[in-house]
Amino acid sequence: MNHPSPALKWAFLCLACVSLSSCAGQTTGEHLADLPHWIGGEPAGVPPRPGSPQYDAWMAARAQEAARPKNADQPKTDQPKTNQPK
Repeated sequence: MNHPSPALKWAFLCLACVSLSSCAGQTTGEHLADLPHWIGGEPAGVPPRPGSPQYDAWMAARAQEAARPKNADQPKTDQPKTNQPK
């Protein structure tokens, strides 16, 4: 009997997987980004992808934070410290 070689079976399986994943409308990178971090997905705290509504909101929040005056949050240090060794 003629059986297909294992390499041909693996090639067909890989082609089928790629073809099926392309039907989902997402790229491979987007699929990997949705995976949990422990199996290779992106870690927590990564900014959203450009072009998404979350990205626009994130950029607006960043711009608002950048426009905020930073010196208003710092405590006044005009008074001398009393616990310094001489």
